[in-house]
Amino acid sequence: MKAMQKALALVAAGATVMSMAACGGSNDSSAASNKLTISWWGNQQRNDRTKQVNDMFSAANDGVSVDGQFSEFSDYWQKLSTNAAGKSLPDVMQMDMGYIQQYVDNGLLYDLSDFVKNGTIDLSDVDPNVAAAGQFDGKTYAVVNATNAPALIYDKTLLDGAGITVPDTMTVDDFISISKQVYEKTGVKTNIRYYEASEYMEYLLRADGKTLLEKGKLGVDSASDLEPYFQMYEQGIKEGWHLAPEVFADLKISSVEQDPLVYGTAADRMSWCTFKYSSQFGAYQKAATNGHELAMAAWPSDDVKKSNYVKPSQYWVISKTSKNPELAAKWINFYTNDVDANKILLTDRGLPISTKVLSAIKSDLSDADLAGLDFMENVVTPNSSTINPPSPAGSSEINSKVLPQIEESLCYGKIDAAAAAQQFFDEANDALAKAK
Repeated sequence: MKAMQKALALVAAGATVMSMAACGGSNDSSAASNKLTISWWGNQQRNDRTKQVNDMFSAANDGVSVDGQFSEFSDYWQKLSTNAAGKSLPDVMQMDMGYIQQYVDNGLLYDLSDFVKNGTIDLSDVDPNVAAAGQFDGKTYAVVNATNAPALIYDKTLLDGAGITVPDTMTVDDFISISKQVYEKTGVKTNIRYYEASEYMEYLLRADGKTLLEKGKLGVDSASDLEPYFQMYEQGIKEGWHLAPEVFADLKISSVEQDPLVYGTAADRMSWCTFKYSSQFGAYQKAATNGHELAMAAWPSDDVKKSNYVKPSQYWVISKTSKNPELAAKWINFYTNDVDANKILLTDRGLPISTKVLSAIKSDLSDADLAGLDFMENVVTPNSSTINPPSPAGSSEINSKVLPQIEESLCYGKIDAAAAAQQFFDEANDALAKAK
């Protein structure tokens, strides 16, 4: 938690340094080096595949070398923010929806508009709505690197054995009913995104036409709008079907391999499901070393069509201090449009945004990849609405500190759902107001 707070402070410090640097320098490509630094987060599979693409780009461009910088998600943002403060951001950075607005607002990103207009970054085979997701204040600061959607990944083998069927879409009551049945029949419990970010809370609010995080304040008028989210945890803990918080004490929350869906052997320390994204399905299926078949459904909501959305998996952005933004743009274009590169990447970050690339790699997709494609085409697309704008400044503190601490207090029985909702309402509003 303290590391994340420090990272947020460093982003602001980096903005000051950038502002000063802008007065005395430029990104003249004539003085650029032929070395690119590319940074990303993810699991080992993503690390290996991205490294192969970097090597392919170097081989296709004489004299160009690529320095890949890989981190775990929890470490990534502090490293990036430290680099911002030292005016040494990587040339190309993988960026998340929860952070990109802050980097745009602080002037840390290079405007890619000209590169898109002149075709250095070719988005001609990309859905205009997907391309527009990288635009802020009329400028293109980012290119979506893939698309995915919220996905409840679950242990189909376990549930088939218990005679339980999970529908593609379900209400919250349906989900709770299934969780109870799984616990009663198998002893395996449930994890409702414990100690993660606020996307599921936002998802539930979308069913009522409400937003969660807005610039300077929450998008709800009272804590009562937030209470149903916390009631799910409270009910699950009281009735025994939700994992106890002690289970997570020695687990790395961001690790696929340590997720209770695929990790552990004791039923009361395992979960029949995990609230993730469709791009992570292949990694979870690979991590299911017990040989169980996994499957996907939409996150539960009382109106899935209003709640659900197609999401930029992440973005690629170029730092304002890049010594060779044109070469960096060529790397993004290579990642986006090169068929051979995408035959290596496949759907690790999600579905490729180029329709031509997606068509060209279909025959190379694994069963898990094809399941992800089928899920996107047949479950998500007909049951989704326009995604909310990227999270505003202050959201990172909410997701890394405010919400996890409240969920922990709730699950340990220190507060009830009503108190949790009020505490979140007060502290989240305060964080957003201060950030504004």
